[in-house]
Amino acid sequence: MQNAERLAKEHPPAPLPYLDHLTLSDYDTVYEPSDDTYLLLDALSIDFSLTNSKNDNNINITTQSPPPLPVHTTLEIGCGTGVATIFLAKTLREQQQQRERTTSTPPPQDPKPATKKTNVNPLHYVTDINPNAIRTTLRTAEANHLPRHALEAVRCDLASPLLPRLSRAIDVVIFNPPYVPTPDDEVGGCGIGASWAGGTDGRVVIDRALPQIVSLLRPKGGRAYVVTVDDNRPREIVRWLEEDMGVSVVPFVRRRARNEFL
Repeated sequence: MQNAERLAKEHPPAPLPYLDHLTLSDYDTVYEPSDDTYLLLDALSIDFSLTNSKNDNNINITTQSPPPLPVHTTLEIGCGTGVATIFLAKTLREQQQQRERTTSTPPPQDPKPATKKTNVNPLHYVTDINPNAIRTTLRTAEANHLPRHALEAVRCDLASPLLPRLSRAIDVVIFNPPYVPTPDDEVGGCGIGASWAGGTDGRVVIDRALPQIVSLLRPKGGRAYVVTVDDNRPREIVRWLEEDMGVSVVPFVRRRARNEFL
């Protein structure tokens, strides 16, 4: 946990995708990016960073593991404004452009053939039960110049309709769940309340989603980025995933936000 707190503190904040196309009235119906969103973007930025960076004290900040490349397919469950997927899509596009710039053709005297360039054009799936979130994400994608063919938006509960077709095929899953502890009868619906109401211990939706996420992840190299708070009993979640589902779990970044730890 200490390493996760240190990493979150030392790494420069990730830039939020362009959102000036949204107004205050949009946030009446769709979850507005907040501390949990920023932490999620920071985690993606750290893990997919192309180069080492420096913090304010001029200390080198490096990722805990090599960037998980290549990425062919991503999924965000509960997309809201779409900023997490758009951020990841832009980062992957920048990686592709950098690889293209650094892949050089050998000089004529070099008998070795030129290195073949491998272009990866990821497909990004997003889901949300809130129809306003789906519409907002599509607008965010357009405002940030993400090609329409690169994004498939599905209004649904979690990822249920995608399970048969995308089983064991997703490289990256992003999930900022409704984790706030509430009465169970507040869970559900298709409005903005679905973005935060998590039921008992904030776990009702999380516990339903995790088996889906495990079944969707590519067996070799698939990664999921899931936000929790201490009220969700994350250590119990880790034991469940590791002992019952055979999934390796790492507390990646951790930060205090107001009265809770994310």
